[in-house]
Amino acid sequence: MAGLVPRPAKGYRVVLLGSVAVGKTALATQFACGRFPEQCEPSVEELFSKVIEVNAAPALLEIVDTVGAEHLVTLKDLYIRNSDGFVVLYSVCNEASFEAVRPLRERMGRLRGPKAVPLVLVGTKADLDAERRVLTAQGRALAREWRCPFLEVTAKSKLMVDRVFTQVVREMEALAPPEEEVPRVPTNAQDTWPSERFIG
Repeated sequence: MAGLVPRPAKGYRVVLLGSVAVGKTALATQFACGRFPEQCEPSVEELFSKVIEVNAAPALLEIVDTVGAEHLVTLKDLYIRNSDGFVVLYSVCNEASFEAVRPLRERMGRLRGPKAVPLVLVGTKADLDAERRVLTAQGRALAREWRCPFLEVTAKSKLMVDRVFTQVVREMEALAPPEEEVPRVPTNAQDTWPSERFIG
């Protein structure tokens, strides 16, 4: 049937983390739905999903867009403990959002223990050169310190958006213990999955 792809053997939960208004919802909506939301209403969470192909194999991504409000720390901690990979975001136009990712990464380390955490560091709103407050070199240096991939993206034009999620899948696969099986889609799921869908 048109628009359907083979049922993926792999499924991952990816959580978007970062301060309020850094562009988490815009990134997820552009990736999963192919559109840029001109206005985003703050919410506790939104769930997106999409099947992508990485290393010639389909993978189902469940993408959790979390609110950045500090009063929901307990909920964010739950996601940090129980998810497979992470996209940590800051806005290149907001220095405070960049400073906020370091304690967030430290919290991830405390909650996840000593093992490596699959994550990608992302600077958003890279098209707003006149408003830039965080240099590309600063993001790159932090990513080297964390030993993780780094990208600057523009959700409005979809610049580098797809690569964010391809990269986080590669990180999850690279860091997965060899003795553990990769999470599978439930056996009672249908044999084919829509190539895109939105749950919200």
